Amino acid sequence: MKEEFAVSYAYIDARDNMPIFVITEDEKMKERSARLTERLRSHNLLAVIRRVELFEGTGERSTVIKLVPGPPPRRASNYVINLVLFIATVVTVLWAGWSFAQSPALFYIYGNFLHIPYAPVVVAVEYGAAILAIVGLHEFGHLLSSRLHRVEASLPYFIPGIPYGTFGALIVQRSPPSTRDSLFDLGLSGPLVGFVVAVVVVFFGALLSPILSPAQYSELDVYLNSIGSGLAPLSLPLLFEWIWRLMTLGVPATYTAIVHPVAYAGYVGFFITGLNYFPIGQLDGGHVARALFGQKYHRVVSIIAVIILFFINWLMALLAFFLFSGRHPGPVDDVSPLSRSRKILGLLSWFIPVLVIPPYFSFF
Repeated sequence: MKEEFAVSYAYIDARDNMPIFVITEDEKMKERSARLTERLRSHNLLAVIRRVELFEGTGERSTVIKLVPGPPPRRASNYVINLVLFIATVVTVLWAGWSFAQSPALFYIYGNFLHIPYAPVVVAVEYGAAILAIVGLHEFGHLLSSRLHRVEASLPYFIPGIPYGTFGALIVQRSPPSTRDSLFDLGLSGPLVGFVVAVVVVFFGALLSPILSPAQYSELDVYLNSIGSGLAPLSLPLLFEWIWRLMTLGVPATYTAIVHPVAYAGYVGFFITGLNYFPIGQLDGGHVARALFGQKYHRVVSIIAVIILFFINWLMALLAFFLFSGRHPGPVDDVSPLSRSRKILGLLSWFIPVLVIPPYFSFF
């Protein structure tokens, strides 16, 4: 310990008999804590660094290092659950794609306006591949970041669901991030990758989406009404609308685009990405908020985010509150500051949910 930090004094925590060292901070805290973490790794110990009030009521906070046991040794990996959940999710996303591909509007458009064969099986596979790419690469971003920061994490657990095929996926972190920098990277990596993939999916979906003249749209509307069907309008997020306008440059304003299931997969992917990036508890955005604002303000930010989400989708707000809004444990070293570049990137990244979450989204 004294090889890395100037120790003022040490004592034993009466609650668990673990040693606590009161240290002096300097400008190389981050490097020192990183080296200490590596030294303790072989002993399966963690050096948890916090600022605490040693003498209650004084208001004076000291920087301390407490040695605590590391995570239990990892047992042999069993990927059966991961595989079963992935197969189940493939089935549900293909079922969702098939149900969307059965749209009477698409059958009518391809048969009467485009005059080309319509293959609902192909559309179902396209939708499923698009959703799995967004969700899977999102988790790959987390997994890659975990490997880079030497945080032990599981393979993704995909979550099958209806009516869109999935509720996303998650990885389980078996060891804590070492610093605020690593916590930030772990939180941002997934949504950033998912965001990029969803943008690509929306672009491809826009290319596949048929555009109808006023006369064609009127004919389609008459047909759908005659069979008791119709087209439900979408509440579009800003980025989806901007991409749509870019892809339809030169198309008269009186023409109407019909959203292809692939574009709809990007729309759902936008919402999943934006929801994960809300700064709530231990959601991805919650990790970023914890790294940016620290323990003191993280809880306040989470409550504000839940209130905002409630006006977008009350059901998801309740789920986020009850499942993810618990106390965030933070990184091992919660004293070393977040790097300046990450602070700037973190503030800019809050535009992600603004751009990809629609004013209203209903899962049912």
